[in-house]
Amino acid sequence: MVALQKIGNILWAYVLITVLLAGFGYQIITGEDPCALCFLERLEMIGVAICVLLNLRFGIRPEHYGLAILISATGRLISLRQIALHVCPQFPTFGTPIFGFDLYVWAFIVFNCSVFAASILLMMFGWCKHDKISSCWKPFGEVAFWLLSAVVAVNLVLMLRICGLSACA
Repeated sequence: MVALQKIGNILWAYVLITVLLAGFGYQIITGEDPCALCFLERLEMIGVAICVLLNLRFGIRPEHYGLAILISATGRLISLRQIALHVCPQFPTFGTPIFGFDLYVWAFIVFNCSVFAASILLMMFGWCKHDKISSCWKPFGEVAFWLLSAVVAVNLVLMLRICGLSACA
């Protein structure tokens, strides 16, 4: 059961990183810059991914899942706010829809799935004895860490390019 929980954390981390990389790819292909709420949604996804990586680095702990649920709930509120801004017919949507949904709707779905994943993995916590992650899983966690680090760096560069240094002050 411990291996299943560790595999779940690894898959969850890679799904979040893939979603973030897909967002960057979408931005590059379409040439559309993200809005401030999109940046906040990305930061929330990065925060959830960091919580998952904490499980992979320091061992599985309920505190990491609790923080992931809290960050996902905040991300849901941000994406729900953006959905509410565009729900009226007289307000145009932001960006080009993918499979019929706008990116902020996809963000809402990702945050809901993150709460679900954290809840399931948290329920599995009591079923098994936990130790630090075994050596066979470490390469997957390290690759996820470096991928997420690259995503954070690219996000910082894009934010500074779009918003400028005055937005950081």
